[in-house]
Amino acid sequence: MHNNSRTFLVSKQKKTFNLKTTFLTLLFFVSQLANAQPADEKLIQNLTSNLTSESRADKMIEIGQKFIGKPYIGGTLESPKEKLICRLDGFDCYTFVETVLALVLTSESVNPDYDTFAEEVQYLRYREGEINGYSSRIHYFFEWAKLAEKNGVLNDLTPELGTKSPKNINFMSTHRQFYPAFTTNEQVLAEIKAMEKNVNKYAFNEIKTADLPEVQSEIKNGDILAFASSVPGLDVNHEGLAYWKGNKLHFLHASSAEKKVVISDQTLQDYLNSIKKDTGLMVLRLVEDSDL
Repeated sequence: MHNNSRTFLVSKQKKTFNLKTTFLTLLFFVSQLANAQPADEKLIQNLTSNLTSESRADKMIEIGQKFIGKPYIGGTLESPKEKLICRLDGFDCYTFVETVLALVLTSESVNPDYDTFAEEVQYLRYREGEINGYSSRIHYFFEWAKLAEKNGVLNDLTPELGTKSPKNINFMSTHRQFYPAFTTNEQVLAEIKAMEKNVNKYAFNEIKTADLPEVQSEIKNGDILAFASSVPGLDVNHEGLAYWKGNKLHFLHASSAEKKVVISDQTLQDYLNSIKKDTGLMVLRLVEDSDL
């Protein structure tokens, strides 16, 4: 791992099988390893080896570009029981950024294999890297960013480049009808409300759309961009990676409009001007390995 101080607490369920069930189960897992795992391992190796970039930020772009054309797929993290889901065949905007970041961290590991990648994803996606039900997942991107900063992975540049923009983040608890995990589950709803209370302890900052021209020269290739939302209770609408084309700032993202991973045709400024529900930006920069 890239950070030896980290520990992952992975709980393993112990099940008792009779001899026949155990034999059939072993056959099933052997068949899965024979078909799926080699493909996964090869893909991880292809994505993380022989990188020409030196900085983590440039690796974000180098790896992210390898996914251009991959389909936009929403709702991939939802399942009847909370579990780690890692997909490399399609993304929403959130999982695209998270996956690319996990691959960058994996590329620096002594063993850049699928298991390492999965551990990196788990550590980014779940508080303290522990899976303990639906509410243990980090659902708001703003909290994801602040915890990644706390864990020494990212620096939030927004307070320096932008201004305070107070928000009451509570979209999930006030729109429970959109979330099957707690549409009728009062315990999970209470956990979501507690999570939102903790999220709201952080000061929310953003670079207002009108102010972007003054500070965009401070944004670098590979910085993580999050588009602040005007929707009541919601932190951000969208995420992507800063991408400079000459002297024009664009971004690399999983686009729901284009239904695939693309580099935006519009400049970042033009995009923000065209999306009325986006009020501005958060900008997050990877902590370089040399800084650790």
